[in-house]
Amino acid sequence: MNMLALRAVLAVVLMGAGLSGCSLPHFETCEGTEAGVAELDQLPALDLHPKGAVVVAGAPWSGADCVDDTAGAWLTADRLYAYGGTRREVVEYYGREASALGWRPADSLGRGLDRGYAVFCFESDDRPSITLSFDSPEDLREFYGTQPHPAELLGVDARTFYSWSAEAETDGSRIDC
Repeated sequence: MNMLALRAVLAVVLMGAGLSGCSLPHFETCEGTEAGVAELDQLPALDLHPKGAVVVAGAPWSGADCVDDTAGAWLTADRLYAYGGTRREVVEYYGREASALGWRPADSLGRGLDRGYAVFCFESDDRPSITLSFDSPEDLREFYGTQPHPAELLGVDARTFYSWSAEAETDGSRIDC
């Protein structure tokens, strides 16, 4: 089939779908999500952290928002923590504490722990999923443009930086890991 014929067929299909009441899939937007964003930001599990971990407060490191991109919209609430302990200690802490509150790890908590960037997801049957991800100082500088480094801003001796974040649909319902 030549390009002209292909274009004609595509035009007929798109016009037919429009005239018949069919349309492209509806994508959610961030319009009217302020209450859901505020509620997600108050999720008690987001305040869990190992003893000695310090939250890096304020935008862009911690807070909540609605993300709207070409694939649709969703809610997110993030906490960036600086911690003097190891990644393994952080994973073990959340493996215990998040599980005690009803979130279960979606995958093995030991897999990929020693990689530069490691992500673990915790699911609940009726609440937003929560993600634990580890960032390197270089990643923090690249993603957040932090100079000096957040540990210097906080005045803490931190060798581990991690994000503890919750994600939900725009109506507040859970998103799978």
